[in-house]
Amino acid sequence: MPNATLILVAVGVGLALITILSLFISSVGRIDTDEVAIPYNAITKNLGREIKTAGLHFGSPGFTLITFPSVFTSMLFDDISCLNYDGVSISLDVTFQFRIDPVYLYDIVVQFKDFDGYKEILYATGQTTVHDTCAHFNTTAFQSMRGYFQVKLLDEMKDALTPFYAILRDLQVNDVRRPTVFETSVKDKEAAKENIKIAENERPILLTQARTEYQKALKQAQIIHERADTDSTIIRNQADAEAQAVRARYSTETETYLELKNKMRLDTEALLTYMGIRVIGASKNDIYINLKSPAQVKYEL
Repeated sequence: MPNATLILVAVGVGLALITILSLFISSVGRIDTDEVAIPYNAITKNLGREIKTAGLHFGSPGFTLITFPSVFTSMLFDDISCLNYDGVSISLDVTFQFRIDPVYLYDIVVQFKDFDGYKEILYATGQTTVHDTCAHFNTTAFQSMRGYFQVKLLDEMKDALTPFYAILRDLQVNDVRRPTVFETSVKDKEAAKENIKIAENERPILLTQARTEYQKALKQAQIIHERADTDSTIIRNQADAEAQAVRARYSTETETYLELKNKMRLDTEALLTYMGIRVIGASKNDIYINLKSPAQVKYEL
């Protein structure tokens, strides 16, 4: 019987120690160096206001800590679509860094329960802000004013998240994707601009080349014209000289035959007969002709 009593006492002491140890463990909370927290008692449903920092913290049974990051955390909007000012669908990748304002940690927990609930409202609000800001920029502005769009979105995001006690440090617009048809049109337009610029740059060179060819053609035409004038002058002079020689020869022959006619007292028919006889007599080859006498010669004694 004494042994049974000792066993019961030992079991009771063990259970008491286990209970005390469990209550001790449940009353201890640990906070990392990159976290802040406020205490909460799950039994009494009491939420404390004191902000706890890194280290071990003790409380009454049911004690727990609701922790939030004390450093900046990134939130990513991956491939978020929005309609711009032109009604064109634009896809964006946006990232911003935020952290809570620890001064308002009690209010944040009251409204959003924990960090997961807090992130959900921040994400929904940030998404709405991206849509609203996107609607103020046309399609080309996303390319030509991308830096301004990023600054504008950061300012709008700060204003939108201020009521939720969020502190924003930076925001990045990592990518802007416009519709494929629009991108193709933009590339074609830019290529056309480049071609126009190249043509404008080449125009003076081509004009200079054309003027050079034109001047060469004019010079060649002048050379050909002058050569033609020279050749025509030479040919004309040669023709004049030959004509003058022919005229001189026939003039000499005319004078000779006229002198012969007068000396021999021949008329025209007799002179022609004489000339025919002389031609036939001067020929070295036999001549056979069947012609009437060109004239009837009559000699007076």
